[in-house]
Amino acid sequence: MQVTVENVSELGRRMTVTVEDANIEQAVQERLKSIRPNVKMAGFRPGKVPMNMVAKTHGPSARREVIDSLVQESMREAFTQEGVNPASPPHIDSMDEKGSNFIYTLNYEVFPEVESVKLDDITLEKTVAEVTDEDVDRMLETLREQRMSWEPLKRGAKEGDGITIDFVGTIDGEEFQGGKGQDVLLELGEGRMLPEFEEQLIGKKADQEVEVTLTFPEDYRAEHLQGKEAKFAVTVKQVAKKKLPKLDKEFAELCGVEDGIAALKKEVRANMERELKSALKTLNKRKAMDSLAKNNEIALPSAPVEREAQYLVEQAKNNLRNQGVNVEGLPFNPDNFKENAEKRVKLSLLIGKIISDNEIRPEEDRVKEAIDAIAASYEDPEEVVTFYMNNQERLSEIQMTVVEDMVVEWIYDHVKVEESTSTFSDVVNAVSN
Repeated sequence: MQVTVENVSELGRRMTVTVEDANIEQAVQERLKSIRPNVKMAGFRPGKVPMNMVAKTHGPSARREVIDSLVQESMREAFTQEGVNPASPPHIDSMDEKGSNFIYTLNYEVFPEVESVKLDDITLEKTVAEVTDEDVDRMLETLREQRMSWEPLKRGAKEGDGITIDFVGTIDGEEFQGGKGQDVLLELGEGRMLPEFEEQLIGKKADQEVEVTLTFPEDYRAEHLQGKEAKFAVTVKQVAKKKLPKLDKEFAELCGVEDGIAALKKEVRANMERELKSALKTLNKRKAMDSLAKNNEIALPSAPVEREAQYLVEQAKNNLRNQGVNVEGLPFNPDNFKENAEKRVKLSLLIGKIISDNEIRPEEDRVKEAIDAIAASYEDPEEVVTFYMNNQERLSEIQMTVVEDMVVEWIYDHVKVEESTSTFSDVVNAVSN
């Protein structure tokens, strides 16, 4: 077999493969003989159809199968011989038979050769933060808010109170879609309803009926209501104020901690420190990867970018499905994801180069530490550890995460680092957004 390869672009290649003594006709005849016993034709017993008739009816398909098998086998051999790892599925351009030889050409893309990873003269910001007593106190307040109740009031409603209402909205005397509600609890000043609506409820008491009039903004989200005046018949069913639980032993037990407020604070701090550690790792990894991609220009093959863009499309659809959104019929253009896809493909190549050049391997202690960190948030940590250690797919995911963490550390070791102090809430919000 003879193989020649020519460059048609920076990453595009054309390969010509010559299979000598291909014996296609002989292979076709053998294929026809093999299928003859199963060929059925009117007037002949099974297996007794004349070969010339078998060739007439099944010859073209037999020939296609023989050529397809020949191409696939010789292509694998040619790629192995030339040390080629195609970045895109090969496209057959031409096929020709010359005597006993079979010649075909194919086009494909290759991955670029990353000569080196450039990190010269880079200054990389590294965010640091710690959990403070004030952070813990704010988290305890959040826990209280999550477990608060409403205490009914006889006085009129004011900002910050909870007011429970029934309402029916009309425009020109006709009810409109979305203008009706029952047992709706509003926290006045929270902005759940239009300010003009909430303002007219200030001072109102339980069992009071009131007419609220307002004009919808010109840019209101519901187009059929934009700029229109509406009247709402509102019945106030209850006015109440927030009642937060006391920070005592009973509250700690309500949060699942048996040993009082001091123990609750300790557990809250430990959880926050774990969350902050994870968020800092994610945030600083993001900065390192952004810098790595920005400072290294690489020509990228189109096929992997297209595959990655399609993957991001499916990921976006799944995220919306998980939020209860019906994605059928929604426009998803892979071109809108292309920039992010290009970045991900580029980073994959750069990370691979760093791993290869520096022989980075997942350290067992760090893999175990990563699994322990995941298991710590479960009721039975040992069971989780056993699950990961005995599931090769899950274990491989953890190992790859550890390797990526080691790559990030390698990047920070090879650039100038400037530390930037932040807060717990800013770091967590930056990662979640």
